Amino acid sequence: MARGKKKLVILSVAAILAAGGIGVGSYLGQTKKGLGIQGAAGLQSLKSEGFDAAKSGKKVYTIKTDTKVNCSSTPWVIAEKKGFFAEEGINIEYTGELTTAQILPSILNGTNNVSTAHVNNIATYIAGGAKIKGVTIGGSEPTPEVDDKYHHMKYYVSPKLGVSSLEELIQKKNGEKITINGTVPSCTTFIATHAFDHLGFDRGQIKFVAFESDTAALQANEQGNIDIVGVHPPFYKLASDSGLIEVFDTADTGLGEAAGTTFYYFTEQFIADNPEAVQGFVNAVKKAQAWIVNPQNEEEAIKLTGDYIGQPVNAVHYYYTGKGFQDKLIQPWIDDLVVSGALKKDQLQISDLITTEFDES
Repeated sequence: MARGKKKLVILSVAAILAAGGIGVGSYLGQTKKGLGIQGAAGLQSLKSEGFDAAKSGKKVYTIKTDTKVNCSSTPWVIAEKKGFFAEEGINIEYTGELTTAQILPSILNGTNNVSTAHVNNIATYIAGGAKIKGVTIGGSEPTPEVDDKYHHMKYYVSPKLGVSSLEELIQKKNGEKITINGTVPSCTTFIATHAFDHLGFDRGQIKFVAFESDTAALQANEQGNIDIVGVHPPFYKLASDSGLIEVFDTADTGLGEAAGTTFYYFTEQFIADNPEAVQGFVNAVKKAQAWIVNPQNEEEAIKLTGDYIGQPVNAVHYYYTGKGFQDKLIQPWIDDLVVSGALKKDQLQISDLITTEFDES
């Protein structure tokens, strides 16, 4: 596909989501309650500690979000289980599970108020017309001294392929495309392409195949339908227990801490109408993230996450504990969209993606 056409397709998708936020979102973004889904059980257990925002002495704000029975759940689980939301007067209403494609429409139409996404997703949404802003950083790649089980992603091959490294796989494919799970733009595609770059291989050899979850991609890899599977920390144990062979991870990208950057985001309208609620939310999630990365809390964070998502877990994501928005954690994601043709050079600046009102440096 020519660069111009690729850019048009990506931006057109974002534009459809943004412009159709009311119509598309009212259909795709509606969430279901009380249907016996896995998330419904999670919803009940998250509130089980009895923390009450009404007892905080602060004005209570209800903020709606989708039920996150996936690898992004840990800050929400901890903020509930340790009372950080309640301390700030924040009552989170979990509205049900959504697919990735449904989340942005649900934010735009008001079904939900907040979610998380990687920088390249946020940038693409905003380039397409979505009026949203990041209010604080969520995930980040840990520094080198931290155990590699907290790296943002690892990529594996099945032993059935008969290779033990990326180089061996490339030689075996002999010019054929290498299939990896991922949807452009996402963290999976961003990390994989940078790893190929950094390790001296041609990112043009990659063919991305979309899956809705890490577990679905793992199954496809086991069945031989994709060559490489990229997964997040809660699923490293599952990959290891399945006998998969690690061929690269986020440390092989040259990106450092930028390899895992996510934002929590709201619509600009919600921010303007509810600044106190947003500030309370930011305060709570930053407390939760600081708690998660404290080594003394490691085992409990892992256990609570595993209990909630119903999967064997040996690590959780790593989270940012600094102040404000460091350019080095954000700019590489924007630059990569320019390289791929999804954005024009200087089309978006970091300031277009965030507000520093709630988390100043």
